[in-house]
Amino acid sequence: MPRSVLVNLGDGLAARIAPGDGERVLWIHGYTLDSGCWEPLWQLLPNCHHLGVDLPGHGASLPFRAGEGLPALARRIGERALAHGVRHLVAHSIGTLVALQIAIEFPGAFATVVLGAPTFGGGPEDPQVFLLYDALQELYRAQGFGPELRDRWMRSPPYLFRGAEAQPELWQRLWAIVGRHPWWELGDGSLVQLCRHSQLPVQIRQIEAALLLLVGEHELESFKRAAELIRRSAVNCRRVYLPEVGHLCMLSDPNSAYPIIERHFQSYAEKSRAITQG
Repeated sequence: MPRSVLVNLGDGLAARIAPGDGERVLWIHGYTLDSGCWEPLWQLLPNCHHLGVDLPGHGASLPFRAGEGLPALARRIGERALAHGVRHLVAHSIGTLVALQIAIEFPGAFATVVLGAPTFGGGPEDPQVFLLYDALQELYRAQGFGPELRDRWMRSPPYLFRGAEAQPELWQRLWAIVGRHPWWELGDGSLVQLCRHSQLPVQIRQIEAALLLLVGEHELESFKRAAELIRRSAVNCRRVYLPEVGHLCMLSDPNSAYPIIERHFQSYAEKSRAITQG
């Protein structure tokens, strides 16, 4: 497949596009990463047309807008995705908040939604994650931008990057991506603002897309619990555990993840075509 290219998606957002003739997919990365993290999975799905957005304050996108909450951000990204003919969403970790909200804001617009390491607004929280984020904020206030932030984030409990060290290529790629992260959100509180929005079971139940939840066998308990609550709330939802991986799940083992994702797309390809023609 052709190499991806970085483009101006418009409305303050940057994205990578890897063109293909098949299903059109929007990919939404996790915190401190950018759309470049998806490249290995894209190589395994060469027939799809991939569009990976850089979340605000990440990659080449502009910072979070002052006072912009999750619904407004979801509409901003969702409108750009629909303008590019996207009918499938794939997201990881905090990106799953955004993907869920896009599906809530545009309930009949997408055929499938894949959530890796899923969470949702108002769902279970891991206290160690919050302690780590507080430590990052204190470090940022004391020293500003610097390599210490990356080291603390990637090598401290609850070890969200656990398992990547055993894969040198993966670790180096993620280490480089996080090293480029500007950490603006530690100064202005924009990420906290985003996460304060509650996504209610009744809203998840209204999503018409088919949901697929991918959960690492060694995932944090709060994310496993969130996946279970999403599964109970959604009308059309399937959960799959990926063996021997943790929070990074899809990124740690793309060879196990991609056929599951591909089958999910294919199962609802007819609905995708119907949406496009409609």
